[in-house]
Amino acid sequence: MTQRRQRCGKHARSVMADRRWVLLPLCARAAWLQLTDIGDVMPELRQPRANHAVSQDELARLLAASADELATALQHLVQRDILEQVAGGYRLKVF
Repeated sequence: MTQRRQRCGKHARSVMADRRWVLLPLCARAAWLQLTDIGDVMPELRQPRANHAVSQDELARLLAASADELATALQHLVQRDILEQVAGGYRLKVF
């Protein structure tokens, strides 16, 4: 059986329609869109296993972002209740 091709950006319309979208800086908007796509193929981003969430370093690697830029984006996403800090990492709450 062949694997279904993932369509990148399939969550974009719902994410951009969220009322919190306009309150976010561009770095946080970009991170949110990319994280929703990553969450489709990486379920631990949405539902972390016990005592193991996706760390900031892992997210920086997956997003090909610098740690400083990502830290700012993550701070805004946590403040707007889009991401949640759990077990030394992050969980995507809104997708």
